[in-house]
Amino acid sequence: MNRLCFLFLGLGVLCGCSDRMPPDDSLCVQGEWIVVDFRSPKGTEDRGQRRKHAIISEETWSEQFLGDRFEDFEYTIDPNKSPKELDLIQTDPSGNRLTVRAIYELIDNERLRVCIGSPPVVEKDGKPEFMESVRPTDFTAKDGPLISYRRKTKRPEWFWSPRS
Repeated sequence: MNRLCFLFLGLGVLCGCSDRMPPDDSLCVQGEWIVVDFRSPKGTEDRGQRRKHAIISEETWSEQFLGDRFEDFEYTIDPNKSPKELDLIQTDPSGNRLTVRAIYELIDNERLRVCIGSPPVVEKDGKPEFMESVRPTDFTAKDGPLISYRRKTKRPEWFWSPRS
């Protein structure tokens, strides 16, 4: 009987049921997200992007942009920076690895804001020109969009609840 109690206590600690710190951001960003607001660099809201999805797993950030098609990115996050940093990495058809620099913010573990930096490719004289993406410093849609998401399905209570 005592072994069973220790097993459940151990599972409770691993699942975040204790007074311990919440899971790190790499776990918290995972899941399916729905776009609730999309601000373009022109300062206008793009209502056509609402209800689009992002599906984030441990290794892949899949973002729905045009129509129902998803684009897949590798991603890295650095929650220790201020603001928190996100890099979206994609390999184009010619083999170039392109990195889009961004910042992100998790709010109540149910909302996510991402501000995308400048694009790594621009068209100049009809040809693509590769350049380093510039990371935004605040949550304004200056060089790239500001996207606000809400989690499609709520995390279970045991996953993380902030300390009172």
